[in-house]
Amino acid sequence: MPLRHDREDTTAQEEALRAARDEAATVMAELAAEARSLGKAYAGRSARIPDGSALAGLIDAARRAEEDVDIAAHDLATARGEDA
Repeated sequence: MPLRHDREDTTAQEEALRAARDEAATVMAELAAEARSLGKAYAGRSARIPDGSALAGLIDAARRAEEDVDIAAHDLATARGEDA
């Protein structure tokens, strides 16, 4: 279907949003897995205290992924003329 001359092609922005959401979902799954692993380690009450640095790194990655989704969604809304 051809675009009207007054409509911007939003294919690139839609793909960027899809990619950002996919990346966020991946990071969130990794974060959940790491949190479960640490939870089991703490519940096991072993003498060794687990290293939470991987969890901290994943939390930062999740924040960045969330920002990327927000930016991509804003870019798409702007391209569609929804952002005033």
